[in-house]
Amino acid sequence: MANGFKTGGREKGTPNKITNEIRETYKELIENNLSNIDIWLKEVSNKNPDKALNFIIRLSEFVVPKLQSTNLSSSFNFEQMTDAELTDLINKIEKL
Repeated sequence: MANGFKTGGREKGTPNKITNEIRETYKELIENNLSNIDIWLKEVSNKNPDKALNFIIRLSEFVVPKLQSTNLSSSFNFEQMTDAELTDLINKIEKL
């Protein structure tokens, strides 16, 4: 980058070609082995149920999106609010 300006290479937002190829290859590998995965899972669970459960959890990361943890912070000091202020706040929340 020259002076903060992009002068070559991929444009911003363009997917990496190699990464896409690896993802596509991995997807095909999984799709071609779906019936085998069930067999493998049964074999592993007979010997080690914990390992089989871990196997399912690790595979699910590719199917079920991970949720981000969120932090909730509040500037309200409920102990110092009057009953009328609390009631007003509850009514505003119910309208949402």
